[in-house]
Amino acid sequence: MLQKLNKEDVPISPMELPREKMCRQGPANLTDEELMQVILGSGTAYNRVKHVAERAVSLIREQYPELRYDLMLFLRELTCIQGIGKAKASCILAALEFSKRLHEGAARVVKDTGDVMPLLALLADKKQEYFVCITLNGGNRLISRRVITIGLADQALVHPREVFSEALKERAAKIIVAHNHPAGDVSPSSEDMRVTETLAKASSILGLDLLDHVIVSGGRYFSFREEGLL
Repeated sequence: MLQKLNKEDVPISPMELPREKMCRQGPANLTDEELMQVILGSGTAYNRVKHVAERAVSLIREQYPELRYDLMLFLRELTCIQGIGKAKASCILAALEFSKRLHEGAARVVKDTGDVMPLLALLADKKQEYFVCITLNGGNRLISRRVITIGLADQALVHPREVFSEALKERAAKIIVAHNHPAGDVSPSSEDMRVTETLAKASSILGLDLLDHVIVSGGRYFSFREEGLL
């Protein structure tokens, strides 16, 4: 007696496999799930790559917009999917980060505080203090934006080496630093003044331009550059 095959049990033609399809038709003709299959490469004995890709794409759609600034947490979420270990999760994060850099770096030029504010949207409702570094090339084009430290309440001490180490690796020419005040007052504290002075001296020694230090809270901000303090 012949057993009825489920749709998922029917062998897929080699011509329809995502990688082969991409080579024939280009990546624009692949679905999100098929692109994810290409990134993952394979599944496991218990979980086909198609199923793994579908779950990964679903997770990214639901949580990546919120967790893209806490990549270690997002990495843990990805590895909770059966069939995705640290190696495959790292490949997914690398692809997302590379895509983000290409998109932002090619289009965004930062000339003043108004250009900086959209890059600091992640700080708007944080309950802890986040210290962020934005790196630019000589033409003021965005290279990267990264969280340097996360503190408790209104405490987020930062050391110059934490700010400048990645900037030097990226061969950045200019940097902008920023942090939020969870309590709501954007006025700089004595510690903010000290950190800004220290970073300004260090950037001068390293040959980098510290363009600004911006403090944000809700929809308000304080710019050291605009206030003549840099």
